[in-house]
Amino acid sequence: MRTMNCRLIHTKNTSMACRPRPKQFLQFSMVAIAVAMVATAASNQFGTPKENEGTRIFKAPEHPHYTGHFRLSGHKGTLVGSVGDQSPWDHMDYAGKQLHPVSGSIEITVDERLNTGLVLAEFTDGADRYRILFDRFAASQPYQDGGIATRVYEHGDSGNGDPLYPKTWLYLAGWGKADVFKNGDILYKDYAAHFMVMERSRDPKTNEVRYPMKRALPGGDTDPAGMEIDLWVRSKEQNTKNFPPFETFLHLYWEEVTWR
Repeated sequence: MRTMNCRLIHTKNTSMACRPRPKQFLQFSMVAIAVAMVATAASNQFGTPKENEGTRIFKAPEHPHYTGHFRLSGHKGTLVGSVGDQSPWDHMDYAGKQLHPVSGSIEITVDERLNTGLVLAEFTDGADRYRILFDRFAASQPYQDGGIATRVYEHGDSGNGDPLYPKTWLYLAGWGKADVFKNGDILYKDYAAHFMVMERSRDPKTNEVRYPMKRALPGGDTDPAGMEIDLWVRSKEQNTKNFPPFETFLHLYWEEVTWR
């Protein structure tokens, strides 16, 4: 017995009657349902942008497979000024005139979610060997996300941090306390420290930091085509004769960055 697909209609003699649905109508309905099911599945599977989110940059925890584990190293290091500079000194050196290449490297192994890990930098300055042990992380501002943060703007006119650096995108950064050793002996203990895996700040030909300058475009004053790791360690004691105005401000950067 053939089952008849019906639709209910009103007629003159009865309130309802059963008429067969056209075959073409049934085929169209089935195709429409299939297309809708495929579209829904594709949306769920491939993450079609919802509402107005478009291509905005998402915070790391918004990614479902984010581990928070970072392992990086930096080579081709440069010391800004010297460890033994006599005051007054300039350890930002935007002009790029007091830069000293150093041997050694920096190793970063941190858990951004737990705000734990180790930043270990080793370098030589003249006949002396230095080691920076940075393993205590803590935040003083909300954007620092507990002491280690990723995917944020800092410095310049970003509204985050001081204006000593140009506004830059931080792939990864940390704030806290570090110890500095000279030839195996403690030189600075529990000094404030900050590392940044950031966009390139210096011109690759002139070593100049084009900063400060009048802003013509909304992005940072750095070059997103390059990357560097910056590290500084500073004292609590102030000295306004120096730039930055601290009694001690040890500043290094590495131009070759490797993600592992």
